[in-house]
Amino acid sequence: MAKNSDGKTVVIYRESDEGHGGHHGGSWKVAYADFVTAMMAFFLLLWLVVSLKPQRKQELSLVFQDKNVPSKEKVQNLEKVPTFISPDAIKGSPEFKLSQENKLKYEIALLIKELISSDLSVKNNSGVSNDSSGVLMQVNNSVMFRTGSAELTPAAAKVLDGVARILQDFKINLTVRGHADDEEKGGPYPSKWELSAARAAAATRYLAEKTGIPTTRLRAVGLADSQPLVPPTSAENKARNRRIEFFYTSPDMRPAERSQDGP
Repeated sequence: MAKNSDGKTVVIYRESDEGHGGHHGGSWKVAYADFVTAMMAFFLLLWLVVSLKPQRKQELSLVFQDKNVPSKEKVQNLEKVPTFISPDAIKGSPEFKLSQENKLKYEIALLIKELISSDLSVKNNSGVSNDSSGVLMQVNNSVMFRTGSAELTPAAAKVLDGVARILQDFKINLTVRGHADDEEKGGPYPSKWELSAARAAAATRYLAEKTGIPTTRLRAVGLADSQPLVPPTSAENKARNRRIEFFYTSPDMRPAERSQDGP
């Protein structure tokens, strides 16, 4: 401080030669705004998903599936196919991104499910699954045959008529596979091999003679107890392994062209 000629105090300010620190950058604001926007979109998506009905959620999940790979339930157990998916929806829905072969496997599996669900005794003793080659329907021997016999039961005729309808609707082949064990052999059959083969042959003969399915599309195989479903360690497991299988398969599973007069 100094005094002027009048004796008054004069305050003198001096600016420093050193520069002040620069203003903080604004890039963090942009990053923060992006974060808030992303979080808002995320929570909005969560709210939309929670508000969807279960059926819509299932339909939405189909959009994100690999177009050539069915979902897990299709591969392991096609009985779990949602009931709202009908064959017509599979054919016409643009959201269904499955290959033509897998679509037709779905149709066949749904028809089998409808067949086995029409009778409680059949439903409780059967199943359906698929693999890369075709679709498999399993029915326990207790439904199809009398113990130790290859004679078809009345319930077997109903099952075989349903099996034939699928063959009439699609240009596919069928392998009938019989399974039996030592506990069920008897009568004119000296071993489980003859019994399992006779049962497969009886079912195949019915399809050829009663329903008119061409024999070129049918095959019968007796497997005895060589391919158990579960380890035969108990009476319940052994009973489950005694079954007959209908394996629909074809390298080209196309819908059959049906005439106006019928199959």
